[in-house]
Amino acid sequence: MLEARDFTVFADHKPLTYAFRQKSDKCSPRQIRQLDFISQFTTNIVHIPGSDNIAADVLSRVSAITFPSQIDYDCIVETQQTDQELHTLIASGTSLELKKVTFPNSSTKIMCDLSTGTARPYIPKQHRQDVFSAMHNLSHPGIRRSVHLMKQRFVWPSISSDVAKWARHCLACQKSKIHRHTRSPLSSFQETSQRFDHVHLDLIGPLPPSNGYTYCLTMIDRFRNGQRPNLSKK
Repeated sequence: MLEARDFTVFADHKPLTYAFRQKSDKCSPRQIRQLDFISQFTTNIVHIPGSDNIAADVLSRVSAITFPSQIDYDCIVETQQTDQELHTLIASGTSLELKKVTFPNSSTKIMCDLSTGTARPYIPKQHRQDVFSAMHNLSHPGIRRSVHLMKQRFVWPSISSDVAKWARHCLACQKSKIHRHTRSPLSSFQETSQRFDHVHLDLIGPLPPSNGYTYCLTMIDRFRNGQRPNLSKK
């Protein structure tokens, strides 16, 4: 529907308007792929304030009382009735304001903490990781962001350490996010006085096969900076 059409994208994210003007060497490989995909349709991006972008802005935000549909709150309410940890919290005089709250558009009453001004459901132990997965799998945020999001919406003892542990061991995050960037320090070499006194070698590949060759051996003579590639089968 959008292909072969001229159109303008209006966005309230101002940095996006400069994305196509910057040099590609300032972008990560993921950003380059994303910009390449967008450029297949248009590069005409105009910034507008969020107050003028009401329809799209509302669709991109999660209301404070909106919860993931994957969470079975009826089951959580049933488990709360026999949760010993919850009963201990209520009896110990905790700083949490634990009260039963009725969800909007629902007759379900669930025990929530109201101390922050927002109803945060108490999650029994057997449902905690499922609730975390329902929230985290929406966009796979980082550890600190995951902890912040969960503490905004739910409550239980040790929520910070539990969420940090689960986010750290998320397989999808480990596959797509780079947490360690190894940068080797610059090296210095002695000056050479004649050709082929010092030659740098590097093997490139495997490459797409061409006439049976899949590698390329590169040689650089440091005296004259001459380069010579040589095809190699292995």
